[in-house]
Amino acid sequence: MMKKMKFAFAPILLLLTLGACSDQEETKSEENTAPETTEETAGENTPTESALELPEQKDVVVVVNEEEILGKVYNSVARQLESSLTAQGQDVSEDENAALVKEQALSVLIGNKVILQDAAKKGYQADEKIVEERLEELKSQFESTEVMDKALKETGFTLADMEVQLREQSIYEQYVAEEVTAGEVTDEEVKTAYDGFAETSEEEAPAFEEMEPTIRTSLEEQKTQEAVVVQIEELKKTAEIEVNI
Repeated sequence: MMKKMKFAFAPILLLLTLGACSDQEETKSEENTAPETTEETAGENTPTESALELPEQKDVVVVVNEEEILGKVYNSVARQLESSLTAQGQDVSEDENAALVKEQALSVLIGNKVILQDAAKKGYQADEKIVEERLEELKSQFESTEVMDKALKETGFTLADMEVQLREQSIYEQYVAEEVTAGEVTDEEVKTAYDGFAETSEEEAPAFEEMEPTIRTSLEEQKTQEAVVVQIEELKKTAEIEVNI
């Protein structure tokens, strides 16, 4: 059975989806020396068929405090969850796994929306410099504008949509940094985590001193995510949420 996966921010998943498209394009370029036709490239870059029952891109799948979330956004999250599940050797066509993907995708979308709505009420704004840098980074993943436009079209998004997503990501990060308080990671927790890793590792584990910074950072991120979930649940108590799928 698939374990529940928590994602902090849906637009990051969308970027990963687009990144996968560009990675495929780069791999083809490295492996093939002969030039390819546009038709050949289009065929190979077409996303594989999903085993999930997905809504139409323009369908309204969720409404949160009168703000609509469309099928294309849900699908980008669900497909990323599907990829993660498939990579674990699980069959997403099984009813239990498909239901869990749906549950997690909706959880991500609703959680992101209530956070962004609260951030808007409190006056948070995107850091336009960071947004521009990330947009240029996204563009640089693709060999050409044509390849990028094709990848965007396949997901149902435009470059303008991506700019909106990146602005929301910037706002979300600022909100979490200022409004969410996570518990401190203790030395004991770090040592316990290291001991657990060392006991289960098939190879000899690196020295504690070498791994301590990485373990501490990982535990801090975990506690932050747990605190975000608590914040989301609190915001959901007063939110009007309508799920249409």
